Amino acid sequence: MSLKFGVLGLLKGEPLHGYEVKNRFEAMLGGTWEVNIGQIYTTLQRLERDGLVRPIGRRGDRGKLQYELSPEGHRALDHWLAQPDSGPQQLHEDIYVKLLLATRIANGNLQQLLGRQKRAYLQRLRDLNRLEERARRDGRVDLARLVRGALLHTEADLKWMDELSSERFGAEEGARTE
Repeated sequence: MSLKFGVLGLLKGEPLHGYEVKNRFEAMLGGTWEVNIGQIYTTLQRLERDGLVRPIGRRGDRGKLQYELSPEGHRALDHWLAQPDSGPQQLHEDIYVKLLLATRIANGNLQQLLGRQKRAYLQRLRDLNRLEERARRDGRVDLARLVRGALLHTEADLKWMDELSSERFGAEEGARTE
């Protein structure tokens, strides 16, 4: 999720200052995305520069300034929400580049890379299962649905890793018997 549109979405509900945006953003995602307060303020400044948010009132306690969506911000958020996503997997993600390079560098032997990646995906599955359980226990159906999607994608990635492993072993076996 884009931080920019996450901030816009949170401001659609009510005016907030930077620390409120940070806390609500992190809570919305169940603590899975820790965002630096500097990123929030930089994002708010860019959004203000682009006319998507505007400050309201005067600086309050400790210099805090609340922001609200401008009419342009409402339109930009609505447009973004209405657009279909291109999907979670982009071919420029690290794993794809690593696999292509490992194939060339290691003469096609991907087993170490695949083994490490599979262990990382298995850990991610465990973490996501715990997060889904906690979200359901806390009544956060919205977060549980999001986590369920991540679980399904990770399971598909694991299946793909297994296919890559079996293809490589099959190719090695075929080369040995010829």
